[in-house]
Amino acid sequence: MNYDLKQPRLSCFCLAFVILLFLNYVSDCKADGERAGVIQMSSGRHLFLDEQLVDSEMTEHVKRQFNPPHSLRRVLKPEMTWEALGFIFYCSVIDHDGTAMLYYGAYDGEKRKHFCLATSEDGLSWKRPELKLSDYQGSNRNNIFPFEAVEAGVFMDPHAPADKRFRLLHNRHWPDPARAGVYLSSSAEGINWTQSDLRLLPRVPDSQPSACWDPKTQQYAIYLRAWDPKRSIGRVAVKDIEVSWAYDDRVSPLHVWGKKKVATISREIPIVMRPDDSDPENVQLYTSNVFRYPWAENAYFAFPAAYFLYQGSPLKDRALNGNDGTFDVQLAVSRDGIHWDRQRDAWIQPDYVDGVQLQLVSMGTGMIRRARELHQYFVGWPHTHGRPVVWDRDLKNRVEWLKRDLGGIYCATSRLDGFVSMDAGNLPGTLTTLPLVVTGSQLKLNIDVAGTGIATVAVLDAAGTAIPGFTVADFTAIHADSVDFPVKWNSGHELKELSGKPIRLQFRMRNTKLYAIEFTE
Repeated sequence: MNYDLKQPRLSCFCLAFVILLFLNYVSDCKADGERAGVIQMSSGRHLFLDEQLVDSEMTEHVKRQFNPPHSLRRVLKPEMTWEALGFIFYCSVIDHDGTAMLYYGAYDGEKRKHFCLATSEDGLSWKRPELKLSDYQGSNRNNIFPFEAVEAGVFMDPHAPADKRFRLLHNRHWPDPARAGVYLSSSAEGINWTQSDLRLLPRVPDSQPSACWDPKTQQYAIYLRAWDPKRSIGRVAVKDIEVSWAYDDRVSPLHVWGKKKVATISREIPIVMRPDDSDPENVQLYTSNVFRYPWAENAYFAFPAAYFLYQGSPLKDRALNGNDGTFDVQLAVSRDGIHWDRQRDAWIQPDYVDGVQLQLVSMGTGMIRRARELHQYFVGWPHTHGRPVVWDRDLKNRVEWLKRDLGGIYCATSRLDGFVSMDAGNLPGTLTTLPLVVTGSQLKLNIDVAGTGIATVAVLDAAGTAIPGFTVADFTAIHADSVDFPVKWNSGHELKELSGKPIRLQFRMRNTKLYAIEFTE
């Protein structure tokens, strides 16, 4: 029998070739997998709203921290006759060409409602402009608009033409079921409004709506109070805010005021935030106050009023009626405006402010920036939710309250980007990001390295190895408090050298708060 000695050699060669191909395939798959896990970072600021940027396995002794406002002050008292019974729960602020415009509602001594405007340059000192649009007690020298819009939210619409850039969503025609619902008004300058007669939604949310244009989805996101079955927050997304909004008309109308009056919203629209097992049984979400954060990428904030109802023993004896209790303000954060992380600790709680013990605090929509600070505005009342209903039936009680300090509108001041931070305490910590692909040549930080604190920044490759020229040894430690700190390495190397390559940022910190990272050209 003759044997071909070349055949086994050929088979071994083929086997080795197949194995080599397989190993290359595995290596390519691994590389593709690593690249698939790389986060593409756009230029601009990025907040630590969640753990999206953080590699937990390479991070230790650093925690995500929510930071309430560092100061509260009253900026507007109910001093005018049309404000005699104080301000209504809701307000909105717009920053227009350096002038802050604050829209708010007020009760006069007869408990009539008025929609008003105050203006400010610095966000702290406010005045009431004489709009001369509405007659009140024989004079038009007031700041009252000529229509009622107290359950209202004002927002700036960058998607609208110039003559409609101010948008006002408000409830109208209460309680007529044939006409009542959510309507839209528009304005070029926020003073002279054109009201649309098109009913956008034939339900009344019975609270302040909030809305914004989302350039990423090319839609308006509108947030309305809904019942599911408790007070919750629903969301409507529309391409055109001037066209009637779609809702699920198969859902039976919820007639909380009786069938002869307009229904409120229940499950006709998607619910995106609701009370859950982390909340006390008697807590409901009264308002939403959602907006896109304009100074960072993919950041939504909400400041819902958590309504603590006086229900059940031992609280029911405190209730003035069946709908009584207090508010505090909470904070919720989101990347897309749909999925929310709501903090249960109070962002602003009822407390003594300016000598008045507040019982209700209700955040308004919007915020303004002045230098390195952000100002938000909330209405504070020294009584519970049920008190205005008492004024309807007990005139003596109303007169008594006319003599009291009725709170006002308050400014809550925070650091720019300061809502959430990554913190290291006295025990030194390390924060390492997941692999990133960055654009731009400059890294900037919003960072506070206080007291005995110190911080350094190094750049690693995707595997976690320090890149020469970008190591801790090449870096002068940070001991500063800055919202715009430029990161530089003593080696002279610049971040643009690593453009398009997967890298990690590694922060070593002690007694440090890191609020945001920013990539600039």
